[in-house]
Amino acid sequence: MSDEDTDDFEDEDNGDEEGGDEEESPHEVLFDEETEGVLVAGKRISSGGMTRKQLGELAQHVEAIAEKTGQALTVVPAGDNTDTGPAPDDTIYTKVHIGFEGGRGGTYGPDTIARDMALRALEKAKAIPADVWAAIGEKLEGEERKEWDEAPVSMYFTCVGPLAHATLAFGVLGTQDGEGPGKYMRGVDMEQMPHTEGVWGQKVASAQYEGPESEEVDLGEAAHAERAGELGIPDARYVIMAQYD
Repeated sequence: MSDEDTDDFEDEDNGDEEGGDEEESPHEVLFDEETEGVLVAGKRISSGGMTRKQLGELAQHVEAIAEKTGQALTVVPAGDNTDTGPAPDDTIYTKVHIGFEGGRGGTYGPDTIARDMALRALEKAKAIPADVWAAIGEKLEGEERKEWDEAPVSMYFTCVGPLAHATLAFGVLGTQDGEGPGKYMRGVDMEQMPHTEGVWGQKVASAQYEGPESEEVDLGEAAHAERAGELGIPDARYVIMAQYD
């Protein structure tokens, strides 16, 4: 990761003076504050030796490329990368996804995700010109750059926010005292209270801050038809549930 754009703010008013408020670096990016599950269509790499500050620089680099090319690309690092997480100069070890969001949610209850919307995000990601992916990679060095160049474009499920744990399920909404196909699953909100409603069905993927930070998922026709057949519910839906651990 290059540090060429790093600015020194030690001389700013109150920046480092005793008792003054710390100045925020322009490279600090506010990542997800709430615990959520996220589907991302794009590329995935390990953060390696990247610091949180460098992760912010990467996000700004991608934002500039997105604005220039008209591609609504975004950076989604797994886990807690907020002010309550690592300090700016702390090294982070997580998975970093760059691409298009195909759905997110689950903080306060199960959120249904439109499969066709997720598949369109994947189609868009696969249609991104090679020179755009290459331009993003210019901000990376060493192992991260090598991994980026070799990374496939796919659909990934990850979790973001403090103490993140999220599940992508396939089934029907319901309550624990009700009935449904498969097994019952539900999340936990930011106050660690179980969601009133959950999902009867099957788990498609799960990600958490303790690992795995993300999973590759297949929402294509064959995989979808197999899941529907196993449940015996042709109108089952994909649902994200977060669990604040």
